[in-house]
Amino acid sequence: MVSSYQPISCSMYDVLEVAALRKKLLHLSISGTLQEIIVLDVYAKGKEEFLDGVDPHNGIPLHIRLDTIDSLFDSSENKTYVPKQC
Repeated sequence: MVSSYQPISCSMYDVLEVAALRKKLLHLSISGTLQEIIVLDVYAKGKEEFLDGVDPHNGIPLHIRLDTIDSLFDSSENKTYVPKQC
């Protein structure tokens, strides 16, 4: 069962949008599991927001609902972001 969507912080969404524009590599923590992703797109579908990208190691496409992200680390800025609500 999928729980109702909980919006992430506007600042974290902004980071994801810039990452998509620049096709940046980010390090995500999702339910305690680390995932590297090259961000390709961030978008809303219905009342939920998603991230599409690709695993840089094997090229597998990734589709992630934004409220499943515990934190993200941008190594180019050496900064960690958490999805506190807007």
